[in-house]
Amino acid sequence: MKGHGNKLESHGAVLVVAMGTTRKEGREVVEKCMELAKQAYPKAEVDFAFNYEAVRLVLKEGGEEVLSPLAAMTRLLDKGHSQVVVLPIYLTPGMGYHELYRIISSLNDLAGAHGAVGFDGILVARPLLMRTEDYFEVAEAVNGIYRKSLSDDEVLILVAPTSEGGADTSLCQMQMVMDDVCQSGKVVIGGFGGYPGVDKVVRRLGHMSAKKVRLAPFALVSGIHASLEISGDTNPDSWKKALESKGYAVSVDEKALGEYDEIVNIFVGRLKDAAGSHGFLK
Repeated sequence: MKGHGNKLESHGAVLVVAMGTTRKEGREVVEKCMELAKQAYPKAEVDFAFNYEAVRLVLKEGGEEVLSPLAAMTRLLDKGHSQVVVLPIYLTPGMGYHELYRIISSLNDLAGAHGAVGFDGILVARPLLMRTEDYFEVAEAVNGIYRKSLSDDEVLILVAPTSEGGADTSLCQMQMVMDDVCQSGKVVIGGFGGYPGVDKVVRRLGHMSAKKVRLAPFALVSGIHASLEISGDTNPDSWKKALESKGYAVSVDEKALGEYDEIVNIFVGRLKDAAGSHGFLK
């Protein structure tokens, strides 16, 4: 009734969260995830947020205001959405995922019929790699993406960024599963500033008698990682320089995993799993 402050008729909201990017290719990954989320839940509001303050500040200088995950979540709640599902475009349950989870847990302490805010709750979807079956699903996708383009004498090295800090165990598990799925052993996993590092990868290459390698980011959104940590000519610690110093012929593919439909479609599955677990977004 007019004048009685009727509450918004809500079918829930989806918040896509990325570490942050200033690159066109990276933003297209975020927009693709939002588009597919809207297709899956056409009645839900779909928004996005960036976790990295530095990226948000750069975008603000250019005239674009992008909210932090906390600000974006509270805005959706203020609009009257009682059910929110957060879709983190994260590779592993590393530091970034745990930081996001803490924010969501704190807000959920206010949820419920007798809570201070009175909303149903906020759910968070799994990152790309969490359950054992996730690793096999992603390994199959990665194998399908790169298998046909690798030459017979070439090895693919996927390098995870520094931003996946605390995710070393996930990278090691991914390597083991990748070995099961790609039995040629021509896909190697590494992490910049983490484990397995470049020295470990070089030792593995030595056992393979490899002479030619292709570096690619084991990341979801294209960012500074690919150009500096992997191939940066001005970075003495880049993987390209390290491998070239060992005598390898090195090529670089800067296309991030999130730019492939096979990977983005997996995230839509993560969203549906989270929403379905509590009957959200109906």
